[in-house]
Amino acid sequence: MEDRELLDALWRTPELGMKTLMEQYAGLVYAAARSRLPENVFCAADVEGCTADAFSEFYLDLDKYDPKKGSIRAWLCVIARHNALDLARKRYREAQMLPLNEALEDTSAGAMLESELEDRELRRVVLDEVKSLGEPDREILLRKFYLGEPSKEIAVRLGLTTANVDTRTHRAVEKLRKKLKEWGSFV
Repeated sequence: MEDRELLDALWRTPELGMKTLMEQYAGLVYAAARSRLPENVFCAADVEGCTADAFSEFYLDLDKYDPKKGSIRAWLCVIARHNALDLARKRYREAQMLPLNEALEDTSAGAMLESELEDRELRRVVLDEVKSLGEPDREILLRKFYLGEPSKEIAVRLGLTTANVDTRTHRAVEKLRKKLKEWGSFV
């Protein structure tokens, strides 16, 4: 069904319009959300939630949709990706990394393998070093390596050029590499 027909169906019979919309674009919207939520961190329920929210937001803001600015398909994918990024940011803010001594005292962590504790400590050290870089380097590295955003998207979001984002990324990674070498044999 074409966009014009879908919009007409959504205005005339919302239930039927939403059913048609979801049948037509559910897979695509799911894939758009999944592309921003790594499988090793987020479960299918997280992706499904972002997908459902994308359809809800589209319908609730239907009067704001402008066909001249893009297709329904594109609009839904943008909403899904933004929802996924918002979820990733929320999880990132909520994530609490235990310092090594607390992890050792925790009875459930006591059973952890030594390598898992070392990985956790390394992540904590790296995150601390990334935080110490300052803006916009900190923001660039978190968006690029944690949220998986491409340089072009980061550039638009931060008002920089893509080349500048890539240069800053390279320099910041080199700074981190030097600092981590001082910590020991991490790198």
